[in-house]
Amino acid sequence: MGQMEQAMSSTSDIHIARRPDQDLRLTITPIMREFILFAMWVGVTFVQFPGDQLILYPLALYFAVAIFRDRVKLAPLFLRGWPLFLFPLWCFTSMLWAVDPAAVLKHAIYLTLTMMICFLVATRLTPRQIILAVLVATGFVGLINLYYLLATENTRIGLFPQKNPMGISMAILWTVSTAVLLDRRCLLRVRSAALFLAICAFFMVLRSQSATAMLLCLATGSLNFFGALLLRGHFLEPQRLAAAFALLGMVTMAGAMILPTYQENPVEQVLRAFNKDTTLTGRTVLWDYARQEIEDRPLLGVGAHGFWRYSESPLVRRIYEEYHKSPGNTFNFHNSYFEIAVHQGLVGLSLAVFSMLWAMGWILRGVFVLGGLPHVFFFTQSLAVMVRTFTESDFYRPFVLFHMLFWIGALCAITRLRSDSRN
Repeated sequence: MGQMEQAMSSTSDIHIARRPDQDLRLTITPIMREFILFAMWVGVTFVQFPGDQLILYPLALYFAVAIFRDRVKLAPLFLRGWPLFLFPLWCFTSMLWAVDPAAVLKHAIYLTLTMMICFLVATRLTPRQIILAVLVATGFVGLINLYYLLATENTRIGLFPQKNPMGISMAILWTVSTAVLLDRRCLLRVRSAALFLAICAFFMVLRSQSATAMLLCLATGSLNFFGALLLRGHFLEPQRLAAAFALLGMVTMAGAMILPTYQENPVEQVLRAFNKDTTLTGRTVLWDYARQEIEDRPLLGVGAHGFWRYSESPLVRRIYEEYHKSPGNTFNFHNSYFEIAVHQGLVGLSLAVFSMLWAMGWILRGVFVLGGLPHVFFFTQSLAVMVRTFTESDFYRPFVLFHMLFWIGALCAITRLRSDSRN
């Protein structure tokens, strides 16, 4: 396994073979084909650009055909990963009461395909191959974005529509770059490239002036570094665990003694450091509107795309006016839990939270049982996803790379643990 993963990092699965008639022929192995296609998928879903559907839709069609072709091989993992289908199934069911059933059907189909692609990737590629594919795709986009930042006047958004999407995207690049950089099983030239990309990503996060992205960078970088330290020698020896938890305990005790002495809320100080007000740029006011809507339809919600209907809802028009949005803009509650509860009800929210906790449990098992920087990366990524759900509303939205890596991490842990139990 180690030799194969090393081969992926050096792309040696591409062979140039000489036929008997002396012609040269390029041969790409099935693993390399899946690696390239997944990297393309990552690139297309990482940033939107004009005409991206010309790549996205054919890739989605290929993955759909591959899933049908490998349905027998995927069946055991489907059975083990059944919690990931609960929320998509609820989305299909919500067509019965949704405001816009056609939009719900489209949303549910795309969401189901997204989850099934995660199953396919987890079975066709190893965890290390997955993060290398993510590094290749996000690094390529990151370099283009860096050039765009330096060569144009868009000094805060680059290729992205707003500063927050750019900051979060560069935080993903930072997370995967630091993971590859710290992975001693990757080739030196690959780790050197990861170091360069990590520096570029951190620079672009700073330029975005996104508080969420900056905090994610600091947290994920620290977690990757801490995980790499624990992986030195034997993974998580009792002495190392004792030292780690002792350090964590001392930090917690120090915080418990220091924080009460502050005359001002530390959270407010952090927000001011990033030029944010205590309403999180109006998010808390927006959440009050969400609470009112949830009280009106607590259990079932209005179905996907059923609330933000400008022409049909006086409340939405009022919100747009208060937040200075034009009718053609898309808007959301900037909180995944409120967004899901409004559209899918408290039942849908419960299913989404259950799936999240289930996936997090498997990712933790992957870290503590399997070890390795790839599983540390998935753990770091999952924590970033969980933190981001409180300020962004795209959790369980189709084709979102940030969350697909979360589900893939859990499925990789299931696949590897199941393989080890057989051996």
